[in-house]
Parts: sequence; C-alpha cells; structure tokens
Amino acid sequence: MLRIIVHGGAGDIRSEEEVPVCVDACKNACSTGFSVLKNGKSSIDAVVAAVKVLEDHPLFDAGRGSYLNEKGNVEMDAGIMDGSTLNMGAVSAVTCVKNPAELARFVMEKSRHNFLTGEGAEAFAKEMAVQFEPLQYFLTERTVNLHEKTLFGDTVGAVALDEEGKIAVAVSTGGVPFKHLGRVGDSPLVGSGFYANDSFGAVATGIGEDIMRLVLSVRIGFYLGEMGLNKAVAQAIKDLDVINGKAGLIALDKTGDISLYRNTEGMFYAYMREDLKECVGGV
Repeated sequence: MLRIIVHGGAGDIRSEEEVPVCVDACKNACSTGFSVLKNGKSSIDAVVAAVKVLEDHPLFDAGRGSYLNEKGNVEMDAGIMDGSTLNMGAVSAVTCVKNPAELARFVMEKSRHNFLTGEGAEAFAKEMAVQFEPLQYFLTERTVNLHEKTLFGDTVGAVALDEEGKIAVAVSTGGVPFKHLGRVGDSPLVGSGFYANDSFGAVATGIGEDIMRLVLSVRIGFYLGEMGLNKAVAQAIKDLDVINGKAGLIALDKTGDISLYRNTEGMFYAYMREDLKECVGGV
C-alpha cells in the first residue's frame, strides 16, 4: 500500500486569502510525493520531494519562506529518518541552502555523522553540490513584514509509506520569527520534531520549545501498543496540557492508517491513499 501525509505548519489562522493558497500548496506537495511512490521509488524519495515543494513556496516557514532571525537573516533546520533502518540525518542553522531537507538526506546517506550545523553543514553542502541561493532569495515580502510577529506556520513536513512497507519522515523549518541568533528548535531533533521506525512515523509542528520538552514525535510510540494510531496521536498532543504546550502532529503506521491532531487553531495538511482520486487537504 502507498500512503503520504504532509503538513504546512500549525498555529494561529492566517489571513483569509492565504488559507486556500496554502491548502492547495500542501495538496500539490502531497500529490508530488505520492507520484514518487507510484513510480516505485522509496518513502525517502517521496518525503524529500514533498517537502521540497513546500520549501520552495514563499508562504511556508521553510526554505524560501523562512522567518528571519533577530539579525534579519535566515537560519534553517531540517531532519530526515528512514524507519526501516533507523538511519537519520539533520542540519541546523544553515543560511543559504535552498532545500535543507535535501541536505539532511545527504548527511544521512553520505556522511559518517547524524547531525551537522552552521558553517560545517554548509561546507558539507558544497561538497555534495547542493544548490545555494543568496539572502535576497529568502527575503520575501511576507517574511520581511512578519519579521517581529508570530503567526501560523513554523515547519513543513511529510510522512510516507512505500510499496515495500517502509516508513520515512522529513521536516524543514526556518524557526520562529525574530529568534535569537543560534536558536535551534525541535525540527532537527530526532524524537522531538520527527521520528520513524518500522511501526510508525510522525512529524511535529508548533512551538518547538514545547515539543522538545515532551519529545513529541516519538511519544506516539509510548501509546501505540495499547491503542490505535488516532488515539495515540491524540494522547501525545493532550500530554502537552501539563506544560500548556501548543503543537500538531501528522503520522501514519505500518497498517496504512493516517492520523493528524493538533491543539492549535489550525494546521495545514494534505494526505493521499490509493483509494482516493485526489489528495484530501484542509486546515
């Protein structure tokens, strides 16, 4: 069976005119990833393809649309994990890499490390011939206008199940607006922003500091043995109540069940299965 679910961030609802554009973009990312799966490629290929679509879109806080830090620059984080092998790769504080999720994959597959940051990550990116862009590419009208505001959307992510039954996840973010120089959120941290094994895969989105405190993505596994995926995802989000945390989760499991849950005002998402004619998307 083939499955994929993507998200475009959780938080406060944006302006009315942006909502349908963002939902359509999530559906496009979902469709792109599902086409990769239908062509017989791996779940890793699918999640990277889907996340790159959202990284290239100016309305999401990842890649081109990344929020600016206190110095008016971008510092992007990303992570990826292959549930069949538990191999993972992550990068943080990269400034000019066009698609950080792609770089995270290179870290996983081509380096002897799991996590690279800052200048070291960018030096490795050059070795891998990853595409760079100048700062002006990331300075969209929206990110400049929102420089000191916190609105809907902090990460983009995807979870996929391929025809071999392998689950993979990928996540990418520009972090929070006006963040302290060097701040790293949950997204590149395995177990917090993302997690996958041979039973389930999940990606979190929301307030990174809250997500890290509860290792939210792996937390689903605490409950999955005693309840179904939907209840496990919902329980993980409900656990945030103890710290008044705000977040959302997307997930799927080895049986093909797809789930999403959030305690924020909204969360952009889209998912696809073989029995559907087109991607289902919403907020």
